[in-house]
Amino acid sequence: MQQTMSRAEPAELATLIEAADRRTLAAVVTHLSGDPGAVPDLRDKAQIKALALEILPAFLRGERTVTTPGDEVLQAAMNLAVGAEVPAEYRTLVREQTGIGPVEPLAPLPVPDGFHVAIIGAGVTGVLAARTLDQLGVTNITVLEKNPEPGGTWWQNRYPGCRVDTPSLLYSFSFDQDPGWPEHFSRQPELLRYVKRIAEESELGARLRCGTEVEAMTWDEGAACWRLDLRHGDGSTSEMTANAVIAALGLLRVARYPDIPGREEFAGPALHSAHWDPDVDLHGKRVAVVGTGASANQIVPAIAPVAAQVTIYQRSPHWIISHPKYGKALAGVEKQLFDAIPTYREWNRFSESWKFGDGVTPMVRVDPDWPYPERSVNAASDKLRAQLMEYVTSQVGDRPDLLDKVVPNYPPYGKRMLVDNGWYEALRRDNVRLVTSPIRQVTADGVTTTAGHDEVDVLVFATGFQADRVLWPIQVTGAGGVDITARLEENPEAYLGISPQDGPNLFISPGPNGTPGHGGNGIFAAECHVRYIVECLRGLFEHGARSMEVREEVLRAYVEDLCAELETIVQSLPGFDNWYKGDRGRVTTIAPKSILQFWQDCRTPDPEAYAYR
Repeated sequence: MQQTMSRAEPAELATLIEAADRRTLAAVVTHLSGDPGAVPDLRDKAQIKALALEILPAFLRGERTVTTPGDEVLQAAMNLAVGAEVPAEYRTLVREQTGIGPVEPLAPLPVPDGFHVAIIGAGVTGVLAARTLDQLGVTNITVLEKNPEPGGTWWQNRYPGCRVDTPSLLYSFSFDQDPGWPEHFSRQPELLRYVKRIAEESELGARLRCGTEVEAMTWDEGAACWRLDLRHGDGSTSEMTANAVIAALGLLRVARYPDIPGREEFAGPALHSAHWDPDVDLHGKRVAVVGTGASANQIVPAIAPVAAQVTIYQRSPHWIISHPKYGKALAGVEKQLFDAIPTYREWNRFSESWKFGDGVTPMVRVDPDWPYPERSVNAASDKLRAQLMEYVTSQVGDRPDLLDKVVPNYPPYGKRMLVDNGWYEALRRDNVRLVTSPIRQVTADGVTTTAGHDEVDVLVFATGFQADRVLWPIQVTGAGGVDITARLEENPEAYLGISPQDGPNLFISPGPNGTPGHGGNGIFAAECHVRYIVECLRGLFEHGARSMEVREEVLRAYVEDLCAELETIVQSLPGFDNWYKGDRGRVTTIAPKSILQFWQDCRTPDPEAYAYR
């Protein structure tokens, strides 16, 4: 565990401790003291600060070094970090994701000579997969990226205000937690630089081939390999073979456009959040924004100060939470806490991961006996709704015209929960108007709703993605000539959201129902999936086989259990739509699992789930 030490003077140390998060500091004191009972009362911040002032100087002077906590100390620190009893099953997960350790490293893979892995996509997952395989001995790797450089979603999404909506110290690889994030919730340019740096440090060299798109791939039964048809940036084509393919295409890549009559008739610039044109000047323009989801929540506050008029067309509102550090710089005393106080960063990472992870799990489970299903799904959900309503009222309670429009008529987490990016503040501006009348059509000069017509200069579609289009537009032909792309378009299914039927040595990350829906983050999910794929390849090599394929009966049983479990979560409730369902009758993008269960499922593949040949 790496930690920058500082010879802080007593007064400086006292200043740092005064600014520390109480729960995180209590976990630090417990860890460094090695005493599970060091903090008898989490509510007594004065005592916690006094203990910290007593314990820390020896560490800062280099007289004591940080040791790895045993289970009893770890458990006590975990409980203090979140202010609740954390099940013991989380211990290994916490050790791994915080870097506190110890964690048994993955053993090198017994790679057959010439075994070639093709990775499609150089975003978070693709870069991580290449880095991990290379470290474990699979050096014959090719990473195929259609864009000019790595970055994935952070290369594609570059609209105004674009940033991550989980804390940067949490939205980071477990092996590189703090590259010097300038903000608590970093913006797109910093996130893109982070992914590109990890790619560069992974020394992929010529194995990273940007400007190369996979158009089709076909399984060759006799040769036990995939044949890939590639198109390059200059328009030329080529072919490649690979023994295994990791399709790390990502969820947020296929733009969704609304089915509105006349959409293509608009005469001015029409932008989608995923295909932003930075050359379009919005200063002094009348801008129409279609949609009120995550991207709109970031775009509108960013453009409202420069546009002459922003008209937002809302189909349904979202629940929005606040975070005290959203939009705030990670600097000064706060930055010093992470840099100077041993284990503070690690325990703060766990504390935040609980808030954005399994601390939320009880709020999404549907209690069939709950008497108020029109507003919430259980007691925890109802408490959260009351807190959300209190926040909304604090923001626009004096504007009944807005309050009536922004309060959702479904339970919290029914749609993606948003973090307030200045949304309510933007709605209060004189040059911003929220329209809830349905859109009838788009014309050459504007937007017509059931309430009238608005002339606009620029049209923005903040309407999200077709997250259920798993492999599209790649034409994938699997074992027996099965059209896997068409099958997944019709019915998205994959074992653990990774292994599709009739796809030998093909791993999708994330595939259908392949990522947690209520919490966690994309980097955590990528680390889980990459470990699973690595262990699948280990099983393939140890079996001495050329291919592995999920058994049909295993997939059918998994999907049956999955669908039953999906019925227990709020995202599956009828009466409202969300991106988890898309245009389908059931949730196809997220897994109805706790963060712990998701992590556990990805630890070690069940060899009986696969047929080896």
